[in-house]
Amino acid sequence: MLCLLLCGLAHADEDAVRFVQFVQEPTATCVARNGQQIQVKNTHPTRSLRVWLDRMHMGVGTGDRSRSDLAPGGEPEPLGCSRNLNGVQEWRVARVIYIN
Repeated sequence: MLCLLLCGLAHADEDAVRFVQFVQEPTATCVARNGQQIQVKNTHPTRSLRVWLDRMHMGVGTGDRSRSDLAPGGEPEPLGCSRNLNGVQEWRVARVIYIN
């Protein structure tokens, strides 16, 4: 899971990235696939973050890049299951900026 936060940070604001946190939750759909739901959240107490994430499937980039605006102290945003029907997937931080 460490790679979810630390891999691919070439374009991330090094200060802002420390407030991006990945969390896991056991949802029915994901548990049925022997996985957990991966979520991303902002742990900064007062500033919002804009986060770009790259999705990886079985260690290979899928070409999917998502962008999320995360409020300080807000609810985690669901990304998907740690496993799909074919194998493991993960998300890596590509870029993070403060938006306020």
